[in-house]
Amino acid sequence: MRRKREMLKILLCVLIAVFVMVSAAALLLVGFRTSAQKEQKKQEALAALENRPTVAPTLAVSATPSPTPRPTATPTPIPTVVAAFNPDDFWNEWYSTDGTVTMNIYNISLDTVSFSFSQTDRNQTQTVTADVTAEVAGNAAKFYFSDSAGNNSSGNLIFDNGQLYVKIATSEPVSAVYPSVNCIMSRNQIPLIPDPTATPIPTPQGQNQQISQTGEYFFPESNSRYLTDDEVSVYSSAQLELAKNEIYARHGRIFVTQSIADYFNSKSWYQGTVDPDTFDSQQDSVFNEYEIANIQKIEEWEMLKKAAGN
Repeated sequence: MRRKREMLKILLCVLIAVFVMVSAAALLLVGFRTSAQKEQKKQEALAALENRPTVAPTLAVSATPSPTPRPTATPTPIPTVVAAFNPDDFWNEWYSTDGTVTMNIYNISLDTVSFSFSQTDRNQTQTVTADVTAEVAGNAAKFYFSDSAGNNSSGNLIFDNGQLYVKIATSEPVSAVYPSVNCIMSRNQIPLIPDPTATPIPTPQGQNQQISQTGEYFFPESNSRYLTDDEVSVYSSAQLELAKNEIYARHGRIFVTQSIADYFNSKSWYQGTVDPDTFDSQQDSVFNEYEIANIQKIEEWEMLKKAAGN
């Protein structure tokens, strides 16, 4: 029995040894095969590398980049504000073309203008004055003022390349002399020459219709030129009535009012030949353009003087 057990042990040991040897042989065989496969692949790779055709590589041409032109920035122009006029050109005295108006600009800028105003008649018997301040817009100024005689007037100034244009008008004059100018002013003062017509002879109160003058005419040139306000305004309403009828009398109108008839009958040039009704119906074809305008101007001043009690 014992012997049998020892034999079994020996047999077990032999079997274990055989198993170990077989396992070792199997491992060696697997390792050999793996090595052989690796070597084969290596040899195939080397052979493929040796048999690969040689190709000269084509050098890639590096393109030289063309510089992209950079746009030149155009500077944005800065707007320049040009002054409408130069205030320094308009300081101090200015005179109207007929010599009756004087203006003294004593303060001026692009925003405001201040000036003194003076107007007289040609004989310098009456003068009206005013002091004016106005706002300037662009190259012009518009204003309103009341003068020393109470005349309410309006006007405007235009400053243009060193020239001063002035227009002032009075809608409802309350004096014989009132602001009235419409011209480009001058730096040179024009001497006033008194009206060449004869000076009226003063008449006692209540005898205005008998007022006369030295000489033959009030206005010798009333049929050949336009009369001015300065010329007409020096006379009273009674004198202006005669001066107006003087234009009628030149064309031979007969007068009904005795005082007027007597006045013109005393003139060497008067020939009364046309009765009033006939003359008045034909007067549109009798008077020329100067006479029509002068009759209207004299009538306006006659009414103004009557309203003022003169």
